[in-house]
Amino acid sequence: MNFPFKEVACDASIIIELMLSGANSSLFQSISKEEIIPLTTILAITETEYILCRKLGKEIAFDKIQNLISSNYFEIINLDDLHKEASLLKCNHSISLPDCFILALAKEKQAPAFFAFKEEELTKQIKTKPFDIDIFFLEDLNKSAQKKNKK
Repeated sequence: MNFPFKEVACDASIIIELMLSGANSSLFQSISKEEIIPLTTILAITETEYILCRKLGKEIAFDKIQNLISSNYFEIINLDDLHKEASLLKCNHSISLPDCFILALAKEKQAPAFFAFKEEELTKQIKTKPFDIDIFFLEDLNKSAQKKNKK
């Protein structure tokens, strides 16, 4: 999979996809080959952990998250540097607070925000009040890769 970016602010949905798809996924391969450099926040890590806890159980979720943190594949950015931009995003857009922090991280690092799926509230805001941040979706990249493979 060819990614149109290098450094990227990853939403919890990307981390969950990575955790559930395993080492053979194109996303994991791109990260391990340093084709992309994933950034995230502790809020996205926390969101990932509770979702995995619901899906897989507490022990497996905690182990997976601890392994992710220990691997240093993701750079986890401090929320202190992002809170003002995140609060402005939340003030101006009807999206979740964790999404606001990912978008604030993207803006801070001048990197695109990366989400796995087009969530309704985010796509609605993109259409009605566009962001000044590039936003990519894994589902679009996967569709594009599938079209290329069919040719």
